[in-house]
Amino acid sequence: MSQQFTPSNEQEPLIPPRYLLILAALGFLAALVVAATQPEFGVIGYGGLAFGVLALLMWVLLAPDQARGVITGRTARFGGTSLLVTVLLLVVLGGIYAVVRNANLRVDLTEADNYSLTAESQQAIAALAAEPDTPNVKILAFYGGAQANSRDQDTLLFEDYKQTSNGKVDYEFIDPDKQPQTVSQYGIARAGQIAVVKLNDDGTPDTQNAQIVSTFGQGDITNAILKVSSSGVFNAYFLTVNDGAADQMTVLKQNLTNRYGWNVQDVSLTQLTSPEGAFNLDDPNVTGQVMIIPGGSAPLADAELQIIEDYVNKGGDLIVFAGTNLNDGQTSLAAADNLNSYLMQNFGLGFQNDVVIDKTQAFQSPLIPVATNLSNSAFITSNGIPTGQAALVFEVPNSIEIADSAPANVTVTPLASSTSASYAKTDLQAVLDNNIDKTDADAEGPFVLAAQAVNGQTGARIVLVGSTSLGNDTYSTFQNIDNLSAAFNSFIWATNFNDYFTQITVQQQQRPQDQPLFADQQTLQNVNFISIFVLPFGVLAIGILVWWTNRERAR
Repeated sequence: MSQQFTPSNEQEPLIPPRYLLILAALGFLAALVVAATQPEFGVIGYGGLAFGVLALLMWVLLAPDQARGVITGRTARFGGTSLLVTVLLLVVLGGIYAVVRNANLRVDLTEADNYSLTAESQQAIAALAAEPDTPNVKILAFYGGAQANSRDQDTLLFEDYKQTSNGKVDYEFIDPDKQPQTVSQYGIARAGQIAVVKLNDDGTPDTQNAQIVSTFGQGDITNAILKVSSSGVFNAYFLTVNDGAADQMTVLKQNLTNRYGWNVQDVSLTQLTSPEGAFNLDDPNVTGQVMIIPGGSAPLADAELQIIEDYVNKGGDLIVFAGTNLNDGQTSLAAADNLNSYLMQNFGLGFQNDVVIDKTQAFQSPLIPVATNLSNSAFITSNGIPTGQAALVFEVPNSIEIADSAPANVTVTPLASSTSASYAKTDLQAVLDNNIDKTDADAEGPFVLAAQAVNGQTGARIVLVGSTSLGNDTYSTFQNIDNLSAAFNSFIWATNFNDYFTQITVQQQQRPQDQPLFADQQTLQNVNFISIFVLPFGVLAIGILVWWTNRERAR
């Protein structure tokens, strides 16, 4: 007996249920796009999410059989294995990533080692970590909103510093807009700069001797770490004397201050020795200090000279740049009898009250001889100065007399000499009258124009230079003139800073540079969206589509 089919009185819904699923998917997709590409989720993101949830609920209400079929249907039962395998695969991949991240297993694929320490930096930082007396160091990266992308990348390198140093090197990101006082405290000029600072025993930063790294570079950061961690305080006192040339030596002062963290002061002898003053020549916490006489036209008073003698006799270091004696008094501070009597008696050298002239090898005038005969064994005239190509310019210089035999425990070394064609005039009035031709009374060269002496017993070191031009800003701009290098080396040698200088400099190996890729913020957000959402969820969507198609066929 056949069964008769009775038509159903139920009406089809106004909106087919499958369209509601499509609308729900579009709502969720819109929310994902907003979350991946916009800085804030916003109204559109929440609206898309609410629309997707509402559409999904309407599908469940309008097609409850389909909703139950998704969970209990034949396709769900057979497709559950595939879904389970997919979920397990994602869980395993996440677990592998977590293990690799926690074990810090990384490979820097950049040719320039942008995200990990080079072999040179690793060796230097590891040695720093192995030394128990070295202080802790902190890297302060002043990164604003424009450096947000660089922050994530640079964190990898900073973490390598921290781990290689066993925690002695730490780092912190500072927003310049939110902490302007910190920016001012460290002298930060723009966002993106890095300050490397030593931490005192109580954990406070030694801001006075912090090193500023203007551009992000591993070599500069490593050198800055080693410089601030090396224990040492160095002071340079430029004496304020009559007609002194200290204000014409700004480039030299800036190099000492900005590159190597020296404390440079223009002071008088009275300020140096005043009990109420801020200076202490006998401070045990000072690693090295040097007193500089930058020229001067008037001889020192006996009381002033006594201050210098007491300082040098205790092992103090002294650099004297001779000022010109072509003045009304026809003498200078350096060429005065009282100073030279002390120098000759205690160190076996001193200035002559003359002017060295050279018509064969000079700079613009015979009164500005050029010395190319430099000592290759002395640090002052060899460090960073090319052998056989160096030249020092001396304006109206005094010659330096060296005794036949030095005092006990004293070693004298000539540093620079004029040519054999040079001659020295003691008739200063003739030079003032522009009568500079050689006469029978003029001594013939060569003449010593710069020399050094060291007392092995007291440790005192002195450098005599026949002209202020060696430290003058004028000659610091010429590429083929080594005045600034020699003047700077004088400070290094006099204070023994070369011991620190050679130890704290790390020569980074020259490496090829990676080809830079530039992208704006929107492009980076799109890349993140494609890699994080489109690719994985696209594969998932294809799987859902296949499952849905099989379900429809089964029905």
